[in-house]
Amino acid sequence: MMMQKDKSMELILMNNDMFIKRGNGKLTVSYGESLLLNINPDKNSFDRTIDDDALLKKKRENNFLILLLNNFVKRCYRYKVLIEEGYFFILCDKDGYVIEIIANDQLNEDFKKLQFREGISLRLEDSGTNAVNIAMEYKSLAQLYGKDHYCDLFKNWYCTAMPITDHYSKEIVAYLDISRIKIPSIKEQSFTLKNIAIYLEKCISCRSENMSFIGGEIDDTDKLILSSLVRNGVRKVVMDEVGISDRALRNHLNKLGILFDADNDIKIIMTATNIGIIDTHGNIL
Repeated sequence: MMMQKDKSMELILMNNDMFIKRGNGKLTVSYGESLLLNINPDKNSFDRTIDDDALLKKKRENNFLILLLNNFVKRCYRYKVLIEEGYFFILCDKDGYVIEIIANDQLNEDFKKLQFREGISLRLEDSGTNAVNIAMEYKSLAQLYGKDHYCDLFKNWYCTAMPITDHYSKEIVAYLDISRIKIPSIKEQSFTLKNIAIYLEKCISCRSENMSFIGGEIDDTDKLILSSLVRNGVRKVVMDEVGISDRALRNHLNKLGILFDADNDIKIIMTATNIGIIDTHGNIL
């Protein structure tokens, strides 16, 4: 089956300048696993997905990273232009499930026809050999041309994927892919992806370090108070929204003030935002 598809493999794993081409044992294993798992190489739509509740849970667990990626990509003119030109970003959680897709309107319409949406799985056992599961397998940057994928589903996709690592905890927390359809722009994609990954990893690692010092001191009520304070700015409204008394609110804010070394509400909010407990819109991260 692999020979019938006659895929000209030019997979590159950027790990210590190692290049893996067709015939490499590791790549053969990936193709062999796709074959043994009885994945249909002619499939033309995505059919493996988690339910809405499971997806919502995954998005909540990765809310900080999702918002971070969206804010960075959408506020930077360079990346906005790339999206308009037809590049798209796929963010997967550490298990290979898509939790965010950033693309232009035309691509989003095309993706509906393929049933490509949040919640689908890009794991090898569900989608065959592709850039995300290769990056998962070798913990490194992976590049696949359209004809290099196991399934025809990706035949026109030029994909570059890499792990996103929390260097403080030394754990991979997600996988990010940048792709283009019908246009081979692998080299440009690699530079773009690495630049974005550096920014994401710096923010994630900084947040983890900060949260390791104060995480145990912050409870759910504190987070609700901080969220409401950002959105409303008035303590009376915060009391009504969170459902606590004036005395309880003052106790929580006094605790946060001591914890953050902040002597007023504005400084408390600024510190909570910088640490990554909430964002500037009041979303709890």
